[in-house]
Amino acid sequence: MNSKQIIEKCLKGDQRAQKAFFYKYIDLLYATINRYIKDSETVDDLLYQAMMKIFINLNDFNYINEKALIGWLKKIAVNEALMYLRDDFRTVYKIEEISELQNDNLIEADELSEKDLLETIELLPVGYRTVFLLYVVDGYSHKEIATQLGITEGTSRSQFFKARNLLQQKLKRDYENEFGT
Repeated sequence: MNSKQIIEKCLKGDQRAQKAFFYKYIDLLYATINRYIKDSETVDDLLYQAMMKIFINLNDFNYINEKALIGWLKKIAVNEALMYLRDDFRTVYKIEEISELQNDNLIEADELSEKDLLETIELLPVGYRTVFLLYVVDGYSHKEIATQLGITEGTSRSQFFKARNLLQQKLKRDYENEFGT
């Protein structure tokens, strides 16, 4: 049974189809929320809130293809994570005092593995990581990020710049230590 058929059955109240839909997309949604929220209990709570919104709004979704469905699901999951973060976000920016960094000797993207990059992103302060992920991974513009997080567009750009520089500096140190350069 394909996704369109599962959705059609879900809309008719078929519990087996709802369960199939849930298990088909649960890992994707968990990973999406977990990029922004690291506490597993909170991720679980937000995951179930996202699934509830998905099921409630499923009749408003016009199935075009699997890619469009996944985009819609991920957008709901990201929005749940951002709503959770939004309340404390202005405070997060105030306490994340990290000095401006230099762009000297930047690491090229092809010199590192995806795993190394993801592990390094996880080390970023919450505000930097959130803006970086929204911009780079989820494709939001700085204007959209500012709207979502209740900050200015300039703050979004600044947080992205600082996140990128912190990543570059950390990766440069790690690679210099690993390869003795």
